[in-house]
Amino acid sequence: MLVFDQLNKGERPLRLLALATGLGFAVLLAGLVRVQILGRQRFQQSLQTQSYKAVRVPAMRGRILDRSGRELAGNSPRYRLDVYLEELSPDFTREYTRIRRGILAARGAGAQPPPGLWTRLMSRLRREKTKPLISSLENEGLWRAARFLVVSNVVAQVSTRVGMPLTLTESDLHRHWANSRALPLAVLRRLSPQQVALLTEQSWSMRGISIELQPVRSYPHGPLASHVLGHLERADDYSDEDEEAFDYRLRDYRGVAGLEKAFDAALRGTAGSKSILVNSAGYRVGETIASPAVPGRNLVTTLDFGLQQAAEASLSQVNGDERGAVVVMDVRNGDILAAASAPTFDPGEWIDGVSQARWTNFYDVPKRTPLMNRITDGAYSPGSTFKIVTALAALENGLDPDRTFRVEPNPSNPAKGAYFIGRHRIGDTAPPGEYDFRRAFIRSSNSYFIDAGLKAGFDRLLATAHRFHFGEPTRTQLPGDEDRGAWMPDGDEARAGRWQLGRLANFSIGQEVTVTPLQLAVMVSTIANGGTVFYPRLVDRLESGDPLAETRVEQVRPGQVRSLLGARPEHLALIREAMRDDVLADEGTGKASRLADFSVCGKTGTAEIKGNGFKDKVTWFASFGPYESPRYAVVVMVESGGSGGGTCAPVAKRIYEHLRDRGLSAPRGLASLP
Repeated sequence: MLVFDQLNKGERPLRLLALATGLGFAVLLAGLVRVQILGRQRFQQSLQTQSYKAVRVPAMRGRILDRSGRELAGNSPRYRLDVYLEELSPDFTREYTRIRRGILAARGAGAQPPPGLWTRLMSRLRREKTKPLISSLENEGLWRAARFLVVSNVVAQVSTRVGMPLTLTESDLHRHWANSRALPLAVLRRLSPQQVALLTEQSWSMRGISIELQPVRSYPHGPLASHVLGHLERADDYSDEDEEAFDYRLRDYRGVAGLEKAFDAALRGTAGSKSILVNSAGYRVGETIASPAVPGRNLVTTLDFGLQQAAEASLSQVNGDERGAVVVMDVRNGDILAAASAPTFDPGEWIDGVSQARWTNFYDVPKRTPLMNRITDGAYSPGSTFKIVTALAALENGLDPDRTFRVEPNPSNPAKGAYFIGRHRIGDTAPPGEYDFRRAFIRSSNSYFIDAGLKAGFDRLLATAHRFHFGEPTRTQLPGDEDRGAWMPDGDEARAGRWQLGRLANFSIGQEVTVTPLQLAVMVSTIANGGTVFYPRLVDRLESGDPLAETRVEQVRPGQVRSLLGARPEHLALIREAMRDDVLADEGTGKASRLADFSVCGKTGTAEIKGNGFKDKVTWFASFGPYESPRYAVVVMVESGGSGGGTCAPVAKRIYEHLRDRGLSAPRGLASLP
């Protein structure tokens, strides 16, 4: 009560202070009534027009590594320049007003004074309908033009500052406005470091632009192992997600080939989401992270980076426009150490999409087919490399390797031999003369192995081929690895008598069957290791992309045995010796792969392809080494090559040189890959 006592004493200054305080409280009370009571309905309507939009945020894709942890596919930072339309909203309004005034002035409406308050009020009370000077459709066009002028001016300023031409079409802006207004508009998706520096330094006065940092799939070694890795394509929808769960989806990718496709779900991780608060105009008001994205898992392969480089470099040295494949496999457990297919391509260029010109001039060129993985998808006649199968079938049929067989001369070319079935003649690349098993193998005599194959019979030949699993999926964990083009003869058809001896003769020398380079590598590995058929292994394990995560490592067990060949050890030893002599002997067809301090064992092959006026060759060299303690199988295939010995054997030699120089020079006791 002290305050009122002082007021009653007539203290004028204190009364004035009390009056001012009372007036202040009255103003605050009036404002509170206005906001809470009188403006309640307006704020309720404002809240009702705001909404949350769910945005799918893709996770960082897991890396693909070689056996020692070297990155084959990863993620690199990319800077993107965005324009936030909500920040340009005042500019849209000003530009719209300017354009509208210009149109009204041109129509003479601008010269008339605006109607007074009483006139406008009476027109509303009378509900008079006045014809608008600008229709609603025309008005929407004005807004569209205003937005485009403002944004295009911003883009032009950015173009000047970064020193490169940038274009923005009105249709692109309108599409973004209609479908993704709450998201920023990407103006430049790939900024160089110099451009980032320029914009960071100069763009402080430019409203509405922002530089965003995004992780983007990268392939640091370009085309290296591209057919094994595969590539990505843009895909913003996934069948395992609820289509209606998100209003917007940020740019994401899906694997469409290779390991990127086979392990797409594990590599892409789990997408996160964020909620964007959007006002009645469709602009962003704010955003919150609803659930964070979980990074994808890393994929560790069995590939050896250095060996992969050596294989691709060796294959690229083939004269001409090389088309072929190389497979290097560990014969002890089936691990694929290198897998090269040519022509190759850069999977990184698929991130932003391949232009029509690039597709037409490179990817869609006949015969080249760079997207084709010739390692598993190419089906070729194995030629004389199939004589390994014929040799095993003949030995199991009782063939005496020391017995000689006489090759008759070819009447049209006496320097070469020939085999005669009635009036049908099959040419031989070996000269006429006496041949035992060893000499017939190293000279690759068609006549000798046709005679041995006919005596073994179709059933035994076919059964021996099936023991190597020819004509069956090799199961390398690659998508579509079903060896669809690989083909084996139908046993029922042959047994029903619809096979003539000529077809069986051709089958004996690898002309009535197709195989893939990987299947041939499995066959050679089986011969080298003593008769164990392994499943080819390309993936070693899956690891968490977060080093601090407690996720259990998913291991792919090595050395998974598919079957046992069941051949007698002495028969396999004879074939291994013959493969060694094919390289060591001066008359051997594989002598171009000979190395000092490393005993390579191999078998060459050349298959002719004819039909519809087309003639071509497929050349092979199937090998393993070293002879004393087999460790590696190397298979080389080249389309349109000269011969297996002249074209493919030198490729294998360069690969074995790489292996020898990495510590395999000793003839016994192999060193491990570093």
